[in-house]
Amino acid sequence: MKEYIFDKLCEYSKKPRYPFHMPGHKGGRLCSFSDVYKFDITEIDDFDNLHNASGIIKNSQERCSRLFGSDESFFMVNGSSGGNIASILATCGDGDKIIVSRNSHRSVFSGIVLSGAEPIYIYPQVVESMGIVGEILVSDVEKVFEKNPDAKAIFITSPTYEGFTADIKAISDIAHRYNSILIVDEAHGSHFKFNDYFPSTALECGADIVIQSVHKTLPSLTQTSVMHIRKERVDVSRLKLALSMVQSSSPSYIFISAMDKCCEFIETYGDKCFNDYVSLLEEYREKFSKLKNIRLIGNELCGKYGICDYDRGKLVFFINSEDITTEEISKMLIEKYNIQLEAVGRNHIIAMTSVADTKDGFEALYKALYEIDKDIFSSEKTIDVKSANIKPIKKVSMRKAYFSQKERVSLEKSVGRVCGDFLIPYPPGIPLVCVGEVITKECLSIILEYIEKGITVMGIDEDRSIQVLV
Repeated sequence: MKEYIFDKLCEYSKKPRYPFHMPGHKGGRLCSFSDVYKFDITEIDDFDNLHNASGIIKNSQERCSRLFGSDESFFMVNGSSGGNIASILATCGDGDKIIVSRNSHRSVFSGIVLSGAEPIYIYPQVVESMGIVGEILVSDVEKVFEKNPDAKAIFITSPTYEGFTADIKAISDIAHRYNSILIVDEAHGSHFKFNDYFPSTALECGADIVIQSVHKTLPSLTQTSVMHIRKERVDVSRLKLALSMVQSSSPSYIFISAMDKCCEFIETYGDKCFNDYVSLLEEYREKFSKLKNIRLIGNELCGKYGICDYDRGKLVFFINSEDITTEEISKMLIEKYNIQLEAVGRNHIIAMTSVADTKDGFEALYKALYEIDKDIFSSEKTIDVKSANIKPIKKVSMRKAYFSQKERVSLEKSVGRVCGDFLIPYPPGIPLVCVGEVITKECLSIILEYIEKGITVMGIDEDRSIQVLV
C-alpha cells in the first residue's frame, strides 16, 4: 500500500518519540501556531512585502537586528541555502575569485555556478582519530590571500555540523586587510548570541555577512533563516536584489511570522530560558562525560585541527568500541527508548539540543545511553578514514561544466574524465571531486576504498555510475 506525506506525518506526530534533532522548536514547545491556515495570507493591505519591507516586516526585521547585534537583518524563507547563494551573488561576479572552505554546504557551490565566480579552496583539518572534520587553519587563510590578494570574498562554515568553530576574528582581520568580504555560514549557530556559555558569534568576530538557520537551534519553523550584515563593506542594494532573486515572490507569512515570534520569545523570555537551558547542558554534559565507550566530545580538540571553540549545545558522541555500531545504537534509541537522533556517522552520533529541550528529555537520553554503554565491551576502535585532502585538477569552470552535455559512465571508466556532479564522501563530508574537476586514479582509489568500507559517496548511483562531461 502506498504511503502519502500528510498521513505519514499524522502517524508520526502521534508517536511518543523525543526529538534530539532539528528543528529547534522541538514540536512547538515554546512557540506554536493554532489555526495555521488562517495565517496563510498573501501581501494584502497593511501586511507589507518581504522584498520591499516598509511596515510590519520592516519592524520585525529591525527587532531581529537589535537582538542579534547586526547593522541590518533580513528574514529568509528559502533557508540558509538561499542566503548562501545570495551572499555570493552579492559579492562576486563572473571570473571573480572567492576563497572557499572545501567543506562548505552544497548551496555554496550552487552560488558559485550561478555567479560564475572562481573558487580558491582551503581544506579544513580532519581529526583522523575520529574521522570527523575540524576547521580551517588561520595560517592557510593567510597563505591563500598572499597568492590571491584580489579575492573578492572568503566563504567559511563555522560552526561545522559537529559544532566546531573557526578562529573567525583572526580570519576576519586577514580578509579585511586584503579588502575582502568575509561571509560565514553560521547555520548551526543562531543561538550563540544569547548566552556566554556558547562561542562568540561570527558578527562579534568581525564577519561582514552571516547566514543563520534559526530553525535549527531556535524555536522557529523549518526553512526559516536570517541573514545579518555589517554595512561597511557590503553593497546592501545588490544584496537585497540577490535575496529577491533567489526567494519566492510569494513568501509564506507563516514562515515570516514564525521568525517574528521567535524574536519575540527571545526578547521576552530569552534570558531566563537560556539560563535554564545552559544549566541543563552543564548538568548532563557532566553525566554524559562519565560514560565508558560512548564518549562525549568536549574541549579536548580546541586549539587543534583549526578548532577555536565548540558548541556545547551539540552533543557529539564518539563510539570508542568495535562491539557496537552507530547504526545499532541509533536503532536501539528509536525502538527501545523512543529517542530520535539528529545524525548517525560512521564513528559518532549527534544529538541536537535547543532552548526548547526539557529536563525529562535530557534524562531520557542519559538513561538510554547509560544502559547501552554499560553493556558494551571495551575495545579500542581503529579508525581508518582518509581525509582525502587532495588538490583537485580543475579542467573547466563549475559554471561551464554545469551547462555542458553529460553522460553516465561506470566508476572504473571515469578516470581522466571531467566530473559532472559533486562526489562527496561522508565522513568526512568534504567534496572529493567537484563539477568541472578531473577524476584521477587517486580519486578513484579513495572512492572505491570509501565504498568498500560502507561509507556513502553522494553523486554515485546504486549501479556505481557517475555523471561526466561528454
